[in-house]
Amino acid sequence: MQRCEAVINNKLAICHPELCLTAFAEIYDFEQNVPMRAGSQEKQQHGGQSGVQEILKRVQDDINIFLKRTYSHINLFSYSPHKRAAFTLAEVLITLGIIGVVAAMTLPVLISKYQERSWLTSFKRTYSVLYQAYLGAYQENGIASTWCPAKNSDCSKTYFDILSPHLKVVEVWGFDRPDILYKISYHDLDGRDIGSNNIFPTTHYKFVLNDGTIIGIGYDGELNMPLLQVDTNGLKGPNQLGKDIFYFTLNSKQNYPVISGFAKWWIGAGSSTYCSTQRQSGWWSGGGCSLWIIATGNMDYLHRNLTSDEWNKAIQNLLVDLNKDSLDK
Repeated sequence: MQRCEAVINNKLAICHPELCLTAFAEIYDFEQNVPMRAGSQEKQQHGGQSGVQEILKRVQDDINIFLKRTYSHINLFSYSPHKRAAFTLAEVLITLGIIGVVAAMTLPVLISKYQERSWLTSFKRTYSVLYQAYLGAYQENGIASTWCPAKNSDCSKTYFDILSPHLKVVEVWGFDRPDILYKISYHDLDGRDIGSNNIFPTTHYKFVLNDGTIIGIGYDGELNMPLLQVDTNGLKGPNQLGKDIFYFTLNSKQNYPVISGFAKWWIGAGSSTYCSTQRQSGWWSGGGCSLWIIATGNMDYLHRNLTSDEWNKAIQNLLVDLNKDSLDK
């Protein structure tokens, strides 16, 4: 960078090129082209008009060089009034493209995790509500297997009458199936259609809780206890076994109320095939998933195939043998 020099009060002053014009304005009378001292009429000897013009030319040249200066690796962060660092349009588009690719890769995973947390939260909330209701009914009527001596489909209404006072029921459908249920497509965990009559059948007494949970309660002849079909988030979807639709039984162990998952054809076999996302050839896949969640508190079966060993170990205390009416063995 060139410097600008001016004689001010008999002293040599070195100033920035941008400030030189101010300095010369203070010490020169530009109209007369004669140097002068501020506040004094005393004139100093100078080289005349041509000398002043030469100095002004040097100042102007320095200013022009300064204004034309561009950024370099050395002065990358130096200030320039005419040129500043900025992204080009191509750089912006490339950056947005990268962000889009990353979002496309991560959003499905985040959405899937959010949905799973939502299903699991709904399950745990519903399980807690049902357990508190069962505990209250038990204190008044004993374990559920003794609630209806008739031991037939007529018990469904009896079960509802005993359990409902301990629940916040906002709508009662009874044995009928409202039209809305026929409009919903229900699936098991491997994606196959279940059929509208198999979810909340007319043999179950159906009702809706204040949080939207739909429940159908009926008598299971093999287990001799109430069986509940539960849609934990109402009609929102995905309306799929193992995600928002589950089976519960009002069970007992050592004459104390226990809610367990539902298992029927595979009771005692310990098969995990009824809680799997893979296509199954037997009864509805996903029908036994409530057993796994109650035992472990997670939905790992959505991400991997459960082994028979871990399945047996997790649910062994929640299974009953056929024709037994409790978890006691």
